[in-house]
Amino acid sequence: MKQETSRDEDLGVTVSQRSDKWRFWVATLLNWLVVAGLLFVGIDYVTCSEPKPHHLQMLDVPFHELPPGTAGLIMILLRGTGMVALVTSLSLSTLLITPFRRRENWSRWAILTIAGFTLIPTLLKTFEVRWHLGADAPWWPHVLMLAMLGIAFWLTRDFSSRKR
Repeated sequence: MKQETSRDEDLGVTVSQRSDKWRFWVATLLNWLVVAGLLFVGIDYVTCSEPKPHHLQMLDVPFHELPPGTAGLIMILLRGTGMVALVTSLSLSTLLITPFRRRENWSRWAILTIAGFTLIPTLLKTFEVRWHLGADAPWWPHVLMLAMLGIAFWLTRDFSSRKR
């Protein structure tokens, strides 16, 4: 669908240029919200002193009664999950700061791929925990972040055809 390109005499900007700018800034905001969500989860998991309530629901005994090796392994795995979220947020930040801001088409694919490699497997495991173990693991943050990524990707669909 071709956009109208009539001049706005007050601003000296075409309707198409205003639309492109609006879509870019909305996409940028959505991507930064994903970065913030992953950063929050990463910091939360890396600094936690015991598993989250939905993790504790899966244990047959209270956490403090677990053998030290088992408790330690659980904490290492949780902190490892937090590190993955932190590294993903750092990777996305790096892409957003330079190539995405320059509207380089490859950057939108990289953002979608890198975030997807973190969010899709964790979403699938969240559903597995809910279905097989009955824990109330929160699935909606994953879906929300994936939706924001998808919308941002769609909004920037014409990166390659834009003048910089």
